[in-house]
Formats: sequence, structure tokens, C-alpha cells
Amino acid sequence: MPKPLNLALLMGALQAGVAAASPDSVPATAKALPEVLVEASRAESYRAETTTVAGKLPQSIREIPNSVSVLTRQQMDDQNMVTPWDALSQITGVQAVANDITQGQFHSRGGALEVQHDGLPSTLPLSGYQQFDLGLYERIEVMRGPSGLLQGSGSFSGTVNFVRKRPTADLTASALASYGSWTNRRLEADVSGALNADRSLRARGVLSGIDRDFVFNRIHDKKWMGYLTLDYDFSRATTLNLFVANLTNDSTGFSGLPTYTDGRQLSVPRSFNPYPDWNRIEWDTTDIGLDLTHRFANRWTASLRLMRRDQSQFFKDGYATAGVDPASGRIASYARREFMYDYVHEAVDTFAGGPFMLLGREHSVLVGANFSSFDSRGRGANPNSPGSSGLTVTNVLLADPPLVAEPAVSYRTGSHNVTTQSGVYGRLSLNLADPLRLILGGRFSDYTSKSRTTAPNPAPTDWSRGANAEGQFTPYAGFTWDVSRALTLYASYADIFVPQTQTRVDNSVLDPRVGRQYEVGAKTSLLNDRLSVTASVFNIRDTNRALADSDNPGYYTAAGQLESKGREIEMAGQITPRWDVSAGYTWMDTRWVHNGTSTGQPISFWYPKELLKLWTRYRFADNSPLRGFSLGLGMQGQGTSASGAPSPTIAARTQNAYTVYRVQLGYDIDKTWSATLDINNLFDSHYYTRLGGTNTYNFYGDPRNFVITLRARY
Repeated sequence: MPKPLNLALLMGALQAGVAAASPDSVPATAKALPEVLVEASRAESYRAETTTVAGKLPQSIREIPNSVSVLTRQQMDDQNMVTPWDALSQITGVQAVANDITQGQFHSRGGALEVQHDGLPSTLPLSGYQQFDLGLYERIEVMRGPSGLLQGSGSFSGTVNFVRKRPTADLTASALASYGSWTNRRLEADVSGALNADRSLRARGVLSGIDRDFVFNRIHDKKWMGYLTLDYDFSRATTLNLFVANLTNDSTGFSGLPTYTDGRQLSVPRSFNPYPDWNRIEWDTTDIGLDLTHRFANRWTASLRLMRRDQSQFFKDGYATAGVDPASGRIASYARREFMYDYVHEAVDTFAGGPFMLLGREHSVLVGANFSSFDSRGRGANPNSPGSSGLTVTNVLLADPPLVAEPAVSYRTGSHNVTTQSGVYGRLSLNLADPLRLILGGRFSDYTSKSRTTAPNPAPTDWSRGANAEGQFTPYAGFTWDVSRALTLYASYADIFVPQTQTRVDNSVLDPRVGRQYEVGAKTSLLNDRLSVTASVFNIRDTNRALADSDNPGYYTAAGQLESKGREIEMAGQITPRWDVSAGYTWMDTRWVHNGTSTGQPISFWYPKELLKLWTRYRFADNSPLRGFSLGLGMQGQGTSASGAPSPTIAARTQNAYTVYRVQLGYDIDKTWSATLDINNLFDSHYYTRLGGTNTYNFYGDPRNFVITLRARY
């Protein structure tokens, strides 16, 4: 993997390398036509003009003193992306970690990412819960680093904002069909347009379906997604958007392989499945919501957004609770369980913002308030449930499938958890001088959580108060300096806070975790604004983390502290009007500054120090013998990672650095129809998407496979 980059030298080299293409050397009369062509090409580019993840209202990425990535609809289509796993795996600095075949975990800068939907903060986590497929979204925005100003409580890692597709006034339609390895079949249709003569009422509908197997034996997945959204203009200034979306998923459960008891990986093919045939997972997710927006004559905008997500999960499975004995090939203990969960997430956000004049200069301000809640109810049974000891099976021979009978489960436990968060926020952007802007912001947040056991648990309990915070202030500050028309330097400071549930010896709950991030960097626009490059350096400290009280077992002190630091560089856009590129490199080091016996060790051995992402696509010219063809190349690489620190009895499993390559051949049949052939893992590399424990979560990455996609656009 490459060495850490000297960002200052790299920026200087990039600036010098495009000096000859600078429009400053072109006569004014010759500039107009190229600028018009650039504008036309941006509609189909990997470079986003604006983003909303950092300030609700659209801003150019160079106005934001933080690392921001935007995955455009064009890039999602070019790479034939289907799921959030596909999308976030391509984002600079983001590590995707496998959970099961229906959902995963997504981390950045040493922590799990938070999630927003059209700017609405969510108390329902991104990781560990199924998300909608990408057919629902126009773009995906990621801001790395603390996002407490708009998000409230959350990790220092960053926020993913999923931005929905909206109706268009002109009639548009698209459809695709694809087929790939392991009987991977997919259909999708997207239709949008006006419903009345004055085009004040517009609608858009998306329908998609997936029916597929996997490389793992006996694994099947079926999904259907539907989305309908309406825009209605009460006037030229006021628009109401309504939407409803549903995703159903019926899947065979698979959560990775166990290991041998000594920590070594199993000597089995990548198709091996150690789970019984009756394993299954079912998800059903429904979103409904509205967005009412008014645009004032003074360029101010006010908006009210509401959303509710109802999600249910059912799973019934058996899994190893211990490693495999290498001599006998048997698993000492095998658990069986069944659970049903119902999740309700509700969120509301209202804000107003726009420009104002002060001392002869134009500035801008944003003020708002939001609320979110997450209600989780579960019931089921596992070997730890009261009266459910018969769900454990012993001495199971490792096999594909293992001989483990499907149990008749009587639910014996129930749970109910509620988390709510509210806050008011403000963001002020001051134009101190023509090239210099100062951004100041702050948020006051309230946060509460509570939990209880419920029927069918034989001993239900009253509510127990958990994490709590009142009037927690989260400040933010940053500045941007436009050194030239093409180069912006920036620096920022951001706070974080995360309420905790652990208690001190006096039974009081620990104070919230707090911390800060410093980030400095540079953003440049090259090749007549076709290509954007961002380079950054960050340093994060997270303090007040719960640390076991050595003098009082079972209690904690707020003495833990960690540090995350690193460098990133990202490139997105067009090298030429026919050559698109998206690339990112991250170097990161995480350490426990104070955490008992873990002091000095990485926060997680999962995290590699280096991540490398690249996707590029070239469309051959009309006067070329290869007219109509395109060629795409992708690569994703990472440095060494491990399952954890070694213990006296179990060695840590280490995965050396690896890179996975992808190639795509495309052909435009005519103006309507196009086809692509994707070959993934071109060189059939053997690697793991996650190194887990001795009992589960050791995931092989897919071997070489192909997907053929036929797409139509009208």
C-alpha cells in the first residue's frame, strides 16, 4: 500500500499540473462557450455541484470546512450499484463490515457512522439495520468527522445523508434488467413526470425486485421495493412533497464462519455454509413523510420535514457458540433462537436560512430545531431466556448443513426501549473579506433513554432510566480561505457528545462522552471545474469513555480516552468530458490513550491503517473504431487488519493487505438502450470482509463473478 501522502506537496503539484488549462490565460471572449459545455456535462458527472449534509441548504463542497463526499446518481448507475453496501464501500474513508447478507456496519475515522434521511437526523442506527436499496435515492452524501451541530448526539465518525429522488416536470422513464453469477436476477423501473397541464402536480414511482442466490451454499435472498412521491406547488414559492416507500426482504440467514478453537480459520471452500436449512431472516420497512418548503423573495428558504419509519425484523437461526475442535471437527455448543422486533423511528425538522447584508457584505445564517425518537420492542427466546435451556445443542459435527433440528420455540422474553432526542441549532457564515469566510455554529440538545422488560418475560419490570443529557451544548467553528479561483484552504473545530448508560459506584449514570476534532485541508477545482480534489488532515480525541472501576467490580469511571488521527485525499469528476473518475486514499491511526490494559492498542483491530478506492470509466469517441463502447476499471484495497489482540489461548487472526479489482465493458446500443458486463474480483482474490470471533462473523469476500445489465432510458 502507498505511504502516507505529503498533502501540501501533492496540492501544489496538482495546481501546477493544470496551470496550462487555467481559464485565466484565455481571452474573455473565448471563455463563454467552454463554460456552457462544462455546465452541460455536470448533469452526468461524479462531481456534485452542491451538498446539503453540512448545512441543510445547498452549498458547494468548497464552502464547507470539512471532508465531504457525494456519490452521484450517475456514478451509482455507471457502477450498477444496488445496495448501501455497494455505495458506502466506494466512499473515501468508509469501511464496510459484514454482519449478514441483509445488512452491515459502516465505519469511518474509528467509529460507526450516523445516518440522516433528507437531512432528518435519526436515532435509529445506520449499522445493524436494513436500509433501502439505492433505487430510492438521487445521491448519497457523507460528511466525515463529528456532525453534532445538526445531528445532535452521535459518534465522531461522521454522517451519511440519503437524499431521495424527487419528481421531475418532464416525462422521464428508465428500466433495467440484470443477471449474474449465482442466479442473481434484478429488475427496476423508474417513471417521473407532471400529472396536470401547468405541471404544478408531479409524481415519481420506482419499483424494483431482486431474486438471487449467493456463493454460500443453500442461501437465497428475495427483495421487493416500491416508492411513490408527489410534488405539489401551491404557488411558485411553496412546494409540498409527500412520499411513501416499502421494502420487503425474505432471506436465508448467514452470518459468517466460525474458526477452530485455537483461532485458525477453517479449511473450507468459500461456498461452505455451517448453518441449518431452516435459518431465515425477514425484514419489512415502510417510510412515510412530507417536506413543505417555502422560498422567499429575499432568497431565504423555510422548510418543515416529517418522517416515520416502521421496520420489523424476524429471525430464526442456529449458530455455533464456540469454535470447532480441530481434532474431532465438532462444535461443543450450538445455540438455537427465534426473535421478532418492531422498530418505530419518528423525526421532525424545521429550519429557515438565507443571506443577509451587514457592513456592506453578504453573509448567511441558518436556524432550526429537530426531534427524533426510536422505539424498539422485541420478543423471543434463546438459550439464556427463562425456561429455554433446551435450545442449546452440544457436540455438533461441523457440516454443510449441520444436523441441527429446527426447534419449536415458545417466546420467553420481551424488551421495550425508547430513545428520544431534541435540539435547537444555528449556523452563521460571515464573509469577513472577499476570500475569507468564518463559520460559527452551536446546538443545545436534550437526550433521554429508558428500557424495561415486558411480557412474555415471566417477570416484567418498570421503566429503568438510561442515558440522559439536558441542555448539552455542542459548538462548531471553521473558516475557508479562497487562495485563488481554483484553490480553497480550510480549518475547522467540532465537538461531540454521546450519552452513556454505565453507572458509578454511587449508582449515578456517567456523564456523556465528549470530544473534539481538529481538521485542516485544501479543496481545489481543476480542468475548468470538471474535477474536484480534496486533501485533509484530522485529529480526534474522545474522552469520558466508560472504564471499568478496578476498585469496584461492576461499576465504571469516566476515565477512558481515545485518539484517532489521519490523512485523506479524494478526487471526483471528469479528466476529460469522456473520462470519469472517483478515487480516494485514507491513512488512519487509532489508539487508546487511556483504557486500562488496552492503553496504547488500536481502538479496533478491524480498522486497517490504509484504504484505497478507485473507479474510472472511459467512453470512446464517436469517431473511434470503438464508438459506443466504454471501459470501466475499479479497485478497492486495504492494509493489514486483525480479529483482535492475541490471548494466551487464542491467536489473533490477521489479514494481510489486499486489493480487489473490477472491470466493466459497456456498449450503447442506441440512444435508448445500453448494456454492461461487470466482472468483479477479476483475479479471484481470497480475502475476508470481516474477521470475527471463534464462533461466527468470519466472512469470505465474493470470488470472481459477473453481472450483465441491460438498461433503457426514455
